[in-house]
Amino acid sequence: MNRGVYTDLLLATLAVENKVAGLGGGFGFYQGYAGLMGDNFIEMDVVTADGSEITVSESSNPDLFWAMRGAGQNFGIVTKFRYKIFDYPNGQNIFHATYHFTEDKLEILFEHLNSLLNHGTLPKDVNAYPVFVYHLYYFGTGEQASPYVQQILKLGPIFTSNATFPYKDVSHRSFQASVGDPTCAAGISTKTRFPVGLTSYNVSTNRMVYDLFEDMITTAPALATSFIQFEAFPMQAVKAVDAASTAYAHRHDDILVAFSTQYLHSSANVAAANKYGRQARQLFVEGAHPMRLNAYSNYANGDETLEEIYGYEPWRLEKLRRLKRTWDPDGKFRFFNPIMDY
Repeated sequence: MNRGVYTDLLLATLAVENKVAGLGGGFGFYQGYAGLMGDNFIEMDVVTADGSEITVSESSNPDLFWAMRGAGQNFGIVTKFRYKIFDYPNGQNIFHATYHFTEDKLEILFEHLNSLLNHGTLPKDVNAYPVFVYHLYYFGTGEQASPYVQQILKLGPIFTSNATFPYKDVSHRSFQASVGDPTCAAGISTKTRFPVGLTSYNVSTNRMVYDLFEDMITTAPALATSFIQFEAFPMQAVKAVDAASTAYAHRHDDILVAFSTQYLHSSANVAAANKYGRQARQLFVEGAHPMRLNAYSNYANGDETLEEIYGYEPWRLEKLRRLKRTWDPDGKFRFFNPIMDY
């Protein structure tokens, strides 16, 4: 697999040996078993700002290894890495069910989800994406997923569909996000996100955000393909990792929310997206406990503070800045969520 490889090909290759990697943008379906993507690196070969290629791991440049797992875009280019792979925990199939709800079911749906999530103890085989189109993923068969399916059906969806397929096909079958799918096509639309990490759903807040979203697509119809993304993954293996052992600071968040705007690029559409995105983000923050913004770096909009992205404990930013001065004093790596100004 020289010169790069797409996720689909990697998963298909591993599946031949009944193996899987915890792939994703950090968060991912298998994190209940394997932790975050960053938790599974064994070592990396990194090209640093001065052109040197070094190996980073727990035993070689360990401070830089810490920083690369959560803030790596600030420190270098990864040319090769060793990564943990796992046996499939419950067979290679994934059951995917989709449920469509009318807006009057908002409160009962999110109350059910709070009960199911139970502070990050969602069963490891279950993954949920609810936004009135509610997606349930279960590692196994439809029969095995039946207890969770029956709970959702009792809420009264107006339309349902389901399918079982190999996990290696999940990007295409679920998200249309494989190579050649519309999601990955260039130039179709502009997408901006306003992420917030939560520990539970505030049902009253979600109603206010729904009303705001309805106002947005009414007054700014160019943003009508936008959506609010609620991601809830199992957290057992994520929280089993010492929070101080990597630069990723938000392990205590059980839910990842993103007010996601899509539109054809224009100054008016950008202004509308920023207006509604920031209002929605503030509503989520005001309804959160504690009341502060935790922003997932991969989704970050770019207007967040460093503390909101990299953590509120002072030692985290102090350590990142010290490492930045050591490994990239001239700030060559500063395109995405830079930890220092130049």
